[in-house]
Amino acid sequence: MTHPAISATTPAPVDPVGLDAGFEAALDEAFARAVDATGASVVVGTVADSGADPARWSPTLQAEGVKTVGRYVTAAGNGPVAIVADGSGDAWSGFRFELGGSRAVFVMVALPTLDELESARVEAIASGLARHALEDGGRRRRGQLDRLLTTARRVAESLELETVLTSIVDDARTLLDAESGDMLLWDRERNKLRVVAVSNFPPDMLGFELDFGDGVSSRAILEQHTIEVDDYRTYPYRARALDRYDFGPVLCAPLIFRGVAIGALNLHAGGGQRGFPAGAADLLAAFAGHAAIAIDHARRYENEVRLGRVLADTNRDLSRSLTVQQRLAEQVLLDAGADGIAAVLAEHLGRSVVIQDHLHRLIAGAAPDGGDGWLHLVPDTRPTGRGTSERDPFSIAVRVGRAVVGHLLLSSDEDLGSIDRALVDVATTGVALEFAKKRAAVEVEERLRGEAIADLLTGSYPSEEAIAARAARLGHNLSEPHDILVINAAGPSGSSATLDLDPTLDHDRLRELLEQVNERLAARARQSVAIAHGGRIVVLAAAGRSAPEGGRELADGLRTTLESTVGPGRVTVALGDRCRRPDDYAPACGLAHEAVDLLLKLGREGAVISAGDLGPYGLLLRVSSRNDLATFAEQLLRPLVEHDRSHGGDLISTLRAYLEEDRVQRRVAARCFIHVNTVVYRVRRIEELLGVDLGDPKVVFDVTLALRILDVLAPSTEIASPASPAARSR
Repeated sequence: MTHPAISATTPAPVDPVGLDAGFEAALDEAFARAVDATGASVVVGTVADSGADPARWSPTLQAEGVKTVGRYVTAAGNGPVAIVADGSGDAWSGFRFELGGSRAVFVMVALPTLDELESARVEAIASGLARHALEDGGRRRRGQLDRLLTTARRVAESLELETVLTSIVDDARTLLDAESGDMLLWDRERNKLRVVAVSNFPPDMLGFELDFGDGVSSRAILEQHTIEVDDYRTYPYRARALDRYDFGPVLCAPLIFRGVAIGALNLHAGGGQRGFPAGAADLLAAFAGHAAIAIDHARRYENEVRLGRVLADTNRDLSRSLTVQQRLAEQVLLDAGADGIAAVLAEHLGRSVVIQDHLHRLIAGAAPDGGDGWLHLVPDTRPTGRGTSERDPFSIAVRVGRAVVGHLLLSSDEDLGSIDRALVDVATTGVALEFAKKRAAVEVEERLRGEAIADLLTGSYPSEEAIAARAARLGHNLSEPHDILVINAAGPSGSSATLDLDPTLDHDRLRELLEQVNERLAARARQSVAIAHGGRIVVLAAAGRSAPEGGRELADGLRTTLESTVGPGRVTVALGDRCRRPDDYAPACGLAHEAVDLLLKLGREGAVISAGDLGPYGLLLRVSSRNDLATFAEQLLRPLVEHDRSHGGDLISTLRAYLEEDRVQRRVAARCFIHVNTVVYRVRRIEELLGVDLGDPKVVFDVTLALRILDVLAPSTEIASPASPAARSR
């Protein structure tokens, strides 16, 4: 395949994401790998506050098209990105990974969709580009932090903040020949002044607090200039909490940094001292300025150290996130299955993980220690005596498209952090990929199985040996007996699914019903198989000793299951003849289809019938109209029906048994639990009411046909007898 781009188009160098020059090589590599992986046009770039910056793109692309991709990527979220063709541009697919803040990297391919392998490769390329960007940014930040910490460490080793502030107070007191001194900082949140350094004061003054507004320090901070008090004992704004100290003259300078007052530096004159020397206010203000700078530097240092820890933690979390993403992608690509995904997630989240299918059936589970601690998340496997303090797990739906295909359960021992939530999102995507992969494999298997079974049901095979061998390769043993079930479900408006509905909707609806049938077969008849055939569902139900339930019971159960979806009375099932060799399947399937057609024709939708019970009478039923059939049965059997209704008799049931037992009176008596003489009496009474001779073969045929009509048309026909099977089943 010829690639649409041999080399990339590179714009003028820009650095919107704040990365070093080494990132250019990473962009080149990502572009080349994406082109090689997909064979399509590619755009690779970064996103920052100013928007997307396409750094590399295929030379065949127009500049406007590249800008369009950039606009879509700027507005996209983290993860997969799809741009739908709208007539003004091509469709694109790819991935966008955020680096923190508004920064991100992206890899976009000019394809409407990516297959599973292409998607995994492009995601890995974008993930690798993001990792490179994060590592480069981390190295740059660590270098800056190292320089900052080295400078701050030298200052801290020689001039620790408390020592620096105390030295400033000592120097000011000594230079200005004061008796004592102190420094206070303003806690704006608490509106307090707190003593942080003293000179020639009792040590217990450290930590002493004043309400802001009391004392000369509050006035100096508010007015932002140095204040000299001749006698603090008579100062109207004095702090009365300090009256125990015999202060005379006081000089107070505010600590101002960048126009903001943060505290105050005070000097107290000794006893007998009249005041402070000239220029003392300016000198103390200079000391206060140095103190403010030292405090600001100390706060900056503390903030930078804290920021460094945050950055280091964030970098570690991001690296962990990318590592988990890579490992989860490996689990999917290496066919490790749901067990592998659960194990990776449990290890990195430090909590138990359970994966369930859409019916909440257990698929996989894992605990951080590799044990079975995850079992407490599954209700059916929770050990007895579980503590009531344990929090319930929380569940995340796993979707493929709009359909929920599974659930991811996590223990709720602790709240998830932002990085862990991102990991859960990644894991959910990984589980979705695993389910999608399995669904694709199942669809392929179902298609192969469906093709083989369809050929079996239509007789389209060269020999019985060939079709038996073909079925055996798919896990089906045709040497074992099977019953054929043909299921017809009503359409959305009550019409049959085989009518001319929207083919897409009809196919999706039929597939949904087929999945329900397969789920019931998996639970109740594992050796049975179901396929969609002729717009209906055909089941090859395992028969004989290996079958947990008979064909009739299975048919009733499947009808009940499907009626929960399409509504009561809208599922019709016909049982074909039992098949013991490959050549039996096509006739049995055809007969069952005809039986369904007959029930629908006669208005018996929602019934279950055995096609074999109709026998040759089915031919007459299929070629006659409903009204003709009802008239024939009514004229012949009405006398018996009316007799049974008025006298509470059992002539209809006796007649049915008499004909089915080949008119042998002893067998009829045993079947009906009555005496032989009673049988003789009832047969004579039947002949009198009908005016016929049941020894006449023609009469036997007519009466048998009328009874079959009664079975098929009931309960809708007016001649239904309370004693008939249809009436008894009402």
